[in-house]
Amino acid sequence: MEKKKILDTSWDFREDDTKISNHGFHSYPAMMIPQVARRLIETYGSEAEVLCDPFMGTGTSILEAKLHPNFRVAYGIDINPLARLVAKVKTTPIPYGILSQFANLVMDRCDEEIANMKKADIDLPDFNNIEYWFKPQVIRDLAIIQRTIESVDCPDPRIREDIKDFLLVSFSETVRLASNTRNGEFKLYRMAPEALKKHHPKTSSIFREKTAANLERMQAFEREAGACSIHILNEDTRERTSIPDRSVDIIVTSPPYGDSFTTVAYGQFSRLSLEWLGFDSKEVRKIDKISLGGIPAPDLSTSLESPLLSSTIRKIGSIDPKRAKEVLSFYLDFNLCVEEIDRFMKPGGYLCFVVGNRTVKKQQIPTDDIIVELFQAQADYLHEKTIVRNIPNKRMPKANSPTNVKGELSSTMNHEYIVILQKQ
Repeated sequence: MEKKKILDTSWDFREDDTKISNHGFHSYPAMMIPQVARRLIETYGSEAEVLCDPFMGTGTSILEAKLHPNFRVAYGIDINPLARLVAKVKTTPIPYGILSQFANLVMDRCDEEIANMKKADIDLPDFNNIEYWFKPQVIRDLAIIQRTIESVDCPDPRIREDIKDFLLVSFSETVRLASNTRNGEFKLYRMAPEALKKHHPKTSSIFREKTAANLERMQAFEREAGACSIHILNEDTRERTSIPDRSVDIIVTSPPYGDSFTTVAYGQFSRLSLEWLGFDSKEVRKIDKISLGGIPAPDLSTSLESPLLSSTIRKIGSIDPKRAKEVLSFYLDFNLCVEEIDRFMKPGGYLCFVVGNRTVKKQQIPTDDIIVELFQAQADYLHEKTIVRNIPNKRMPKANSPTNVKGELSSTMNHEYIVILQKQ
């Protein structure tokens, strides 16, 4: 496979703005940058009409499909409700005049009520550890903003819900920025005591700034959006989805690189926003556990037809059998996705996977090559090539502690691998 790997710095996009169009609506861990998605679509989807992202996140690929003139349909699948909300808002044009009218009304009302409201005048939420993660004034301010958003009374019910969702995305980002969390992290950590003493966020100002920036993006998006019909599915790619057989022309996706507990904890990142949005705390806390690889494999046996995976599991298992089971569980789950993707892919269609090769117990896992082996074991897939790109922009850890020994760090991912397959 090495002969098909090409280091191509033209895919780095080091100086590019990765928050173009609606891509800057809301932060999220390990987002695929739009330049990569767009170039993949232009290169391998020039005649495609149906796109799917089976690990959608906040919708980079489906937004690019919406901005491209070719596509009739784009499917995005994700088990995380915050990701689905953000993706829905990013890809839904709203008449700017109406959106602007109600958004500005909400911002003004929030400013006025926060300036005048007393704590006793509003019902405050009470989810687990809320006072650990938010200062009392911030809790009150967020409750006022949330109540004001819910009071939007646009007479058209469809547009009313779209406007509310737009404002709730700004609200979610405000929750994150006004919280007591270390915002540079993608896992949930509280600020250090000294930093917390200096932390006095102006919650209404954060909400206004975020909403105003997103309004500006939406004004341009209304002009740029194509006719592509967006379908955001609350489904699981490990199971049979509602996507018809042999209906998808191209996949452009950046799947997880491993289980959420040891790589990117999407559930932890989303927890506070989802709790403020009214989702059940117990269900929110399960997101990482029900994600790919969330439940360790019972043993190290596997029938997966990937010699590289088998070799890697043996090496890790000789050092730490428990970690090897966690690694294996991810690929067992991923292979279920391979089976489902194969079902709905058209012959001749292209599959573009943007992945990282993480290191566990000082063993680098060749996920890019394992993906090729798993698909080729499933059906007849041509491995066209794998493009190696530097990752100067992606929000990912550059080092972790592979041994849990204080001070002992190991490089994680400095490159991404763009695997290009074609179904024969």
